[in-house]
Amino acid sequence: MSGAAEMGQGEGTLTRAAGLVGDAKADFESMSKTLEGQIAGLQGKWAGAGGTAFFGLHQAWTEKQRIITNALDEFAASLTSTERDNVSTDDTQSATYSKVAGRLG
Repeated sequence: MSGAAEMGQGEGTLTRAAGLVGDAKADFESMSKTLEGQIAGLQGKWAGAGGTAFFGLHQAWTEKQRIITNALDEFAASLTSTERDNVSTDDTQSATYSKVAGRLG
């Protein structure tokens, strides 16, 4: 062995990471729904410029949250896709090397 750093990943590593991203997204959405319910309860009670500004902030927050949760979905899908591609490439290379080794005798 050369002692050089090796490139690779453990079996199922990216799929597990995608699962963790999905769990984080679910937690984020759960907390957001709880907060949204609490804010909705205040909406009829808080009037005036302060209330209008606060509820405008809530709307902007909700829009940004959607962007973040969509990005988390895309990230999880990319992790899964990358692992699938890596496994496919590894399998293809293994088959190629086996053929070459067979030809060498």
